[in-house]
This record gives sequence, C-alpha cells and structure tokens, in this order.
Amino acid sequence: MSELWDYIIIGAGSSGCVLAEKLSVDGRSRVLVLEAGGEASFWNHIPKGVARLVKDPAKIWMYKVTQPRDYVDGEDGDDGDPPGEFWIRGKGLGGSSGVNGMIWSRGEPADYDAWENDYGATAWNGDAMTQAFRSLEDHADGASDTRGEGGPVHVDPQIYSYPLAQDMIAAGETLGLRPVRDLNGTTGPRVGYYSHNIKAGVRQSAATTFLEPARARPNLRVVTGALAQRIVMEEGRAVAVEAHIDGKPARFDCAGEIVVSAGAMESPLLLQRSGIGDPERLVRAGVDPLVDAPDVGERMIEHLSLSMPFRLDDDRGTHRNFFGLGLMRAMARWAMRRDGIMATGPFEVGAFDNVYHPDGRTDAQFYLGAYSFAVGGDNDPVPLDKIDRRPGLTIYGSLLRLTSEGALRITGPDAGDPPRIEPNFLSTEHDRQSAVAIVRRMRQLVRAAPLGQSVGREEIPGDDVDDDAQILSAFRRLSSCGLHGIGTCRMGSDPRAVVDPRLRVNGVGGLRVVDCSVIPGHVTGNTNAPAMAIGLRAADLILEDRP
Repeated sequence: MSELWDYIIIGAGSSGCVLAEKLSVDGRSRVLVLEAGGEASFWNHIPKGVARLVKDPAKIWMYKVTQPRDYVDGEDGDDGDPPGEFWIRGKGLGGSSGVNGMIWSRGEPADYDAWENDYGATAWNGDAMTQAFRSLEDHADGASDTRGEGGPVHVDPQIYSYPLAQDMIAAGETLGLRPVRDLNGTTGPRVGYYSHNIKAGVRQSAATTFLEPARARPNLRVVTGALAQRIVMEEGRAVAVEAHIDGKPARFDCAGEIVVSAGAMESPLLLQRSGIGDPERLVRAGVDPLVDAPDVGERMIEHLSLSMPFRLDDDRGTHRNFFGLGLMRAMARWAMRRDGIMATGPFEVGAFDNVYHPDGRTDAQFYLGAYSFAVGGDNDPVPLDKIDRRPGLTIYGSLLRLTSEGALRITGPDAGDPPRIEPNFLSTEHDRQSAVAIVRRMRQLVRAAPLGQSVGREEIPGDDVDDDAQILSAFRRLSSCGLHGIGTCRMGSDPRAVVDPRLRVNGVGGLRVVDCSVIPGHVTGNTNAPAMAIGLRAADLILEDRP
C-alpha cells in the first residue's frame, strides 16, 4: 500500500509554493508537492541571471507555437511566420518566479472587479485581491492602505538608478504620465521605477519565500523530477496522480484533495490527459473522455509585446556592464555588496498607459532599459543573451487587454506529446488597431524630452516603417508572447467555467486548479504577484473546506 496524502500539489510554481506553505503550516495535514523540474541553481538567485536561465532547458519549458502568424485573412496580407516561435515558462522549484524579471506588478483593482462582475468569479474582486497582496508584501516603504508590511515577499520600488533612467521618467512626464514612487496601488497613466521582489540583491522567488521554510516540516514532502502524466479518477473523484520520475512510472494516492498548480500551459494539458475537456478533441488525441468540460485549454488570453531597440548618440547606456571588463566589475560588485546593476531585473523603468481601448483604462505597459539586444541581418532581434556592444536603449511594449482568445490542446495522451498552441493573435480589429497605437506611443515616449536628446536611430521596426499597414505588418512579424498566459482553466459561475469560484473543478470531486490558468479576465500587469495572491486566497478556501 502506497503512502496516502491529504493534499497533493502538482507544480511548485508561484501558486503551488504558497499552497505548500499554507496547507502544511499547522501540521494537521500530510502535503506532497510534485515538481517536474529540479532545485534552484546559483543563477536563479542573481537577479540579472535571467539572461542565462532563459536558454537553459533544465530551467525552462519551451513550447513551439503551432499556428503561423499569417493565419488571418486581412488587408495586411501574408506577413510570414516568425521562424521557430517558442513560448517559455519557468521549470523547477519556484516555477516562473525563479526565472522571470521579478517585477512586482499587481494589476489594477478594476481588473479583479471585472473578474467578479463580468465573469462570475464571486469574491475575487479588487478589495479581496488588494488584501491578499498586502498580506504577501514586506514593502520597503512600509504599510499603507494599499501596501503591505511584514509579509513573506520583500518588495522594493527602486533598486538601481542612473541618469538615463531619470530621463526616461521625465520623458513620460512630458507626455502626461504621472511620475510615481510606486507603480502599484494606483491607476491611470503613470511612470516610475518598477518594484521588484528582490531582497538585498537576491531574487525572492516563491521557492525562497514560501517553499524553503515549509520544507523543514515533517508533514511536507517535495519530489522533484516528477512529471505528472494524469490524474486518476474513481467514481467521479480524483484519487491519485500518475507521474514519471526520472522516466520511471510512479503513483501517488490522495485521501483529500489534489491541487493542480502547474501553470496556464501545463494545467489544462494535464486535465485533458486525465479525460477532462472537450470529448471530441480528447478522443482525437487518444484520451478517453471522463468529464465534459469544453473550455479546458480554450479562452486563452495572452499579452502580446514588441521590443524596440534604439541607438544612443552618446555613451550613457548600461551596456558595458554586460560584457568584458564591465561585466567582471558588475559581477564582483554583486558578489561583494549585493548591489549594482546585477542586483535588479532586466528593466528598471516602467509605465502604464491607455493607447487605444475606448474605456480609457490602462491597456498598455512599457518597460525601459539603457541597453539593447543585437539585431540580426534581417532586422530581427537575436537571442536574449546577446547584448549589443554599442550604446543602446530598449523600450518593450505589451498590449494588456487583447480581445483575441487562443487555445491550448493536447495532441496525444502522453506528457511528452507536444501541445497544439493557437494564440489567434491580432484576430480582431481592436487588437490590430491597438498594435499600431502602441508602436506610435513607444516612439513618442522615446523621442520625448529630455530622453529624446540622446536617442538616435530606431532599429526595430525601423524609422522607415511609418504608415499603419507597415506598422501592423512589422508588429505581426516581430512581436512576441508576453509570457503572461491566463484563462485556460478559467473560473466562473457559468456552465462552461472549468472551475467554480472556490477553484473546484466542475464535474470532479477532490480536484482544484490553483494558478494563472483560472484567471478569467485581463490583468493589466505582470502575473507573478497575482499568481501568489491566488495561491494565498486558495489556501484559505481549501482550509475552510477541510473536514
């Protein structure tokens, strides 16, 4: 007879680590965490180590996109399929919180009010989520009505500054963006330094802040290298998880609840492999349908982003910190003092604005840094570890409220079968107009005084790409997934919702989903902080329902 667990958590990402800590803290329940990846490495702890992590297959899930970018028949014509388009997500303890840019961005209260009012996600409104964020935070500026103090996640609103960063903020102010100390806890057009979940120069991943202290408890066990294959159901209830550990099959039995926290990509795939999904699609993939849940893997929402590098006319950038002697000095400073440019994320300055959405609320996010990635001969950007040795500036713009919805579907019954990914990007007129608008706004921001005095040629898409059709064509070809997928196991009160507002999978007993896949509507910002808040609120719900 195998061990019997009260809770099995599949996935040690941003939500799963929070759950592991909260469900095990009182010692009443036996908690098992299954994680497909491994332990954190040296580079996971260095904030700027993200450049190495995003190309390491041991740290990254890499998904090849199935659908070409030119699938939409429109006036813009055939723009071609970006060669080898891949989406990446974090792999290993901490999930994406162990490899991301550490930007602590909470979205706006109106996002969560819409979850409740428009999607039926009862009790997931702005007030409830603000309270969850405050409980998570140990903010460097102390507590307020919107900020938290004394929580497990250290948040710092300004870690590293330099003159060009101040010019970036001033340029935003020139365009009417309100300069703020903290981009969270406020709304409307604004600009300032990003807050980061970094403490004393070290990344504060979910594994560091939640899972690490929990692992000392005798009632918690963490198994790494455990790739979940399917959830076993008997008489309409989830009772076990079948997994492969180092290629060998294993089964883990559960007397209580199984919680899927594998992320917006892996969670719907696991449900589908377990027979939960659209029956016809499951049969085509070789899976026996057990629960008719047509929206599993559907209704996928993503952010769509474009990186625009510019040349600088002087040597004011931070590029010299990323190669040669400059890199050695920056690393030595981090090693000795845990500060400097290696102690912060990829982008120091951020902004939020409305570029097209008719309601006037935030629909675009900008990231700015005083360096640029190298550009290939065909004017395409090259991999993220190739910093240009020339002075440069990058503005990265992300569309936050796309109306296009995509899909994520299994192609076979095994976890090793590659999924079919259909983003449906730019399939609505609203999204196409938004794409043109965000490029024009990024150009305005970079050219505004005083920043514009230092900025020279636009590398991507290029100064000669000027009319709407040209801009849309370039955006379609050069834009990339924003790495913030949601909605693939959406919660709600309607009959097609995958989970109910308590995050219980409809049609199955003893099974919940707790991660970004349950988010039913837009988040106007990064998704790591919301993922932790979801884990925190879900733990309360689970403990309330505990026998």
